[in-house]
Amino acid sequence: MTELKKKRIKAVMKYTWPFYILSALLVAFGLNFLFGITHRLAAYKCLTLFVSGEMKDAKKLNSDLLEKFKDNELKDFSCISADPSDGHYYSKLSIPGYNTADVLIIPTSKLEGLNVSAFALDFDSKLTDYYQGNEFFSYNEVNYGVKIDKTKVSEYFTLPNEDCYMFLNGKSENIGEYSKKQIKEHGNALRLVKDWGK
Repeated sequence: MTELKKKRIKAVMKYTWPFYILSALLVAFGLNFLFGITHRLAAYKCLTLFVSGEMKDAKKLNSDLLEKFKDNELKDFSCISADPSDGHYYSKLSIPGYNTADVLIIPTSKLEGLNVSAFALDFDSKLTDYYQGNEFFSYNEVNYGVKIDKTKVSEYFTLPNEDCYMFLNGKSENIGEYSKKQIKEHGNALRLVKDWGK
């Protein structure tokens, strides 16, 4: 390489080196994005819980649920918690709660201002039979939620000192034959509510 070429390369590099770094970063983010889309877990393999209360041991809850539902192909669990006394409670409930949670745990005092039929799965006679023996939350004479047994979840999170109900999100892929895809085996949310019901 001649001396003139070396000088030209140095001159070009002097002014264009930020573009090389920027290009490398864009390629890295682009590949990450593409691999994230193509290798994303199926929705029925992920379970999300919305808790109206304070988390005690999220790691234990995560490991216990993944172990419990491993035969049902559950690979990922996440939890959204919101303090019912917080001023932003309804925002958390309506944005991440309604949009991403499979099961929502809501205290009675917060249910008074909600139209549960807008987000919760209504229990037909088959579902009511499936949860036979449980106490239900009824709205307009339709069952929508199952009362939670606080003793079964006390090691994972603290709920308010009032009755709380679990609601199945109507948009969930984890509600078996009641989901849009209607695959009976994908019912992790149904089983979770049954296990924790009172």
